[in-house]
Amino acid sequence: MKLLLFISVVLVFIGCNRSEFSEKKTVLGFTNYERVEKKIVLLEDTLQYAYRLLMNNEVDTLPLKSIYMLENEYKHAFVLGSNKRSTALYLDKLQQLYLQEKKYALSLNWTDTLLHYFPNYDQKATLLLSAATTAELYLKDQKKTEYYYYRLLNEHPKLKPEVVEMVKFRLKNFNKS
Repeated sequence: MKLLLFISVVLVFIGCNRSEFSEKKTVLGFTNYERVEKKIVLLEDTLQYAYRLLMNNEVDTLPLKSIYMLENEYKHAFVLGSNKRSTALYLDKLQQLYLQEKKYALSLNWTDTLLHYFPNYDQKATLLLSAATTAELYLKDQKKTEYYYYRLLNEHPKLKPEVVEMVKFRLKNFNKS
């Protein structure tokens, strides 16, 4: 009887770990994408708690391992679900994490991935403005700065007039500072 139970448990573990990138239902009833989403929620909760501790001066740093694990889970979600709406949000969060870590080129790479796979992302205007600002202020890359600003102006004709004015001013004065 114990041998049968042991074999069953081993088969369950093998079944759960097999075909890591497939969308098939696992024994537990979750797709691999759903499992990744659950990991993301746990890691985000952990980091939120750690951030509160940091703000209250109860800890000195955030747990870097958790940040790196979260970055990997965001990437894993993209690999498994590049057609899912929640993946767009994960890619946005990933590029924001890289921005916070001052990994500006990586942030823009993931911004471009998000824009490519989710051209109708509902936060696209904010994303483009952030990318243009990053390219302008941190990377000092005129081509990328112009690329993001012009996309913002062309793809979002209903921007507030003050935003349009600011973007045009920045484009005009990029190399004058």
